[in-house]
Amino acid sequence: MAKLKKRKDGRYQRKITLSNGKVRIVYGKTLAELNAAEDAVRNEDSQGLTVGDHTLVGEWAKVWMESYKQGLRASTVRMYRDAYNLHIMSYLGRMELRDVKPVHVRAVMSGVSEMSDSLQHKVLLTMRQMFQTARLNGLVLNDPTDGIKQTKHARPEKKKYLTDDEAALLMQNVTEPRARAFCGLCLYCGLRKEEALGLRWADILDGKLTVNQAVTFLSNQQDTNHELKTKAAHRTVPVPQKMQDILAQTPRMGIYIVPAADGSEMTRSAYTKMWNTHVKQLVPFSVHAHMLRHTYATTLYRAGVDLRTAQKLMGHSSIQMTADIYTHLVTEDSIAVSDKLDEYLNIRSEMKSSQKVVKLA
Repeated sequence: MAKLKKRKDGRYQRKITLSNGKVRIVYGKTLAELNAAEDAVRNEDSQGLTVGDHTLVGEWAKVWMESYKQGLRASTVRMYRDAYNLHIMSYLGRMELRDVKPVHVRAVMSGVSEMSDSLQHKVLLTMRQMFQTARLNGLVLNDPTDGIKQTKHARPEKKKYLTDDEAALLMQNVTEPRARAFCGLCLYCGLRKEEALGLRWADILDGKLTVNQAVTFLSNQQDTNHELKTKAAHRTVPVPQKMQDILAQTPRMGIYIVPAADGSEMTRSAYTKMWNTHVKQLVPFSVHAHMLRHTYATTLYRAGVDLRTAQKLMGHSSIQMTADIYTHLVTEDSIAVSDKLDEYLNIRSEMKSSQKVVKLA
């Protein structure tokens, strides 16, 4: 076992010798963290990966993607790759890892500050994971992303779900069988877009459906990996009568409930054409697939479904995700109560002013 040393700043350090004879120092705030850092370095060394104290961010990004992002869904890998290639590389790619300071990370975030909150989150998440793993591998002493936050926009919050009237109008206007089945699966069963596209006729039995897989796309074609987003996404949900009626009227063109127009495997372009032609242009309001799933969540709330059950039906990995939706709806309800109070007080005021005072003789 290499010699252990405790530094003046309270951290532990240990020198380890790599297979090429070079010595590396690893650090940790605790012994457990130190051991994890050593294990990570030895693992990299055993795989023959070339990393060193002068490793460039661009070099580490490649190692990081190959070593830490293998086995993820292709869409997730693409998210990390795009975040680095499009928004991080031009700022940090040629810098040495150890030279990157918080000010450089802030420069990256400044470059995306006018973009969506979602994109900012992806860029910061990518940098944070890159530097955290670099620290565990002894390549940097500190994580320069510590304390960095994304820029919150003061834009009006986008509408997240449909009203009852809008949902009714949508289902009234969408008549193309595949598009109608797709909308129903999201609206009445709470399926994500990729879950609805991956649902097979065999997944429905006795008034219930089981979410077993999801369809995502690599460029235009389907990713061969149909794994679900999380373990919690694998769930069984009831199929309401409205949805059962829709399914009864949907032709079986293949194993999938929502295939391409000719019954073949759904592609990205085929889905876009179906959505734009048979859904989006048929209603006088803005709508996208995730709004339908969010509308399902509001339906659960209005129906009095408890938070824990709603979490399972939505397939949320964290109950906080469901709680955030419910809390938002509670806030909306409180505003509606305020309107009712104003109406009641106005009526009382009018009643009192109309009453005549009768004097006693």
